[in-house]
Amino acid sequence: MKELKQSETRIIKRSQINLNPINPKRHSDERIRLQKKNLQKVGFLGGIVWNELSGNLIDGHRRIKAMDMYYKYDGTSDTDYKVKVEVVNLDEKKEKEQLTYMAVGNTKPDLDLLASYLPDIDYSEVGLSPDELNDILAISEVDANSLSESLDDLLLPTDFDGIKNPIPEDAALPYEEKKEHMKAVKQQVKESAFQHRQDEDAYIILSFSSFETKSDFCDLLGISTDEKFAKGEEVLKLIE
Repeated sequence: MKELKQSETRIIKRSQINLNPINPKRHSDERIRLQKKNLQKVGFLGGIVWNELSGNLIDGHRRIKAMDMYYKYDGTSDTDYKVKVEVVNLDEKKEKEQLTYMAVGNTKPDLDLLASYLPDIDYSEVGLSPDELNDILAISEVDANSLSESLDDLLLPTDFDGIKNPIPEDAALPYEEKKEHMKAVKQQVKESAFQHRQDEDAYIILSFSSFETKSDFCDLLGISTDEKFAKGEEVLKLIE
């Protein structure tokens, strides 16, 4: 059987790498900070794909941006650092194709499956955003109180359903002030998670045996058949 062509693993300088100007993936500051925390805990595990012909990245923008943050890279030789990459040599057309392929092929996590084993892992170690944790809490048996115990390493200077964590990442606040701040944020997180689950429980799905039946129901409510949601209170008014 013919062997598959493989990339070459090489260590190069960060200054040799261009962030691809047409990268379809969009990485938020929050995601980059989560990536940085993961790098600090377990190190850099590789997987950066770099096109030697153009100098552009094909995959690994978030990891490079996180390492830039860690090394405080500003484009100068003083902050330059070494990074392991997988080297390919692709023309412009193939580079765009592979850049797109890796973006389109970026799979979304199965939150139901994740929720089934979430109690067995440390939530703060897996790069979940607060929004994703909120979604998982809504379908899992994880208690919000136990969740709050793992939030010290997870919470970042970002929003958790509108909750602000104003402590900068490298802030040198007194221990007692940090402790009180985290205690307040944890309480808000628990309340937010509880409210999120309550909101999830406030829904019910109706099904109809035919489109005609659905159409009659929508006519009663005075809404279009294109609508996907209706206020339960309006249905209660009809029943009353």
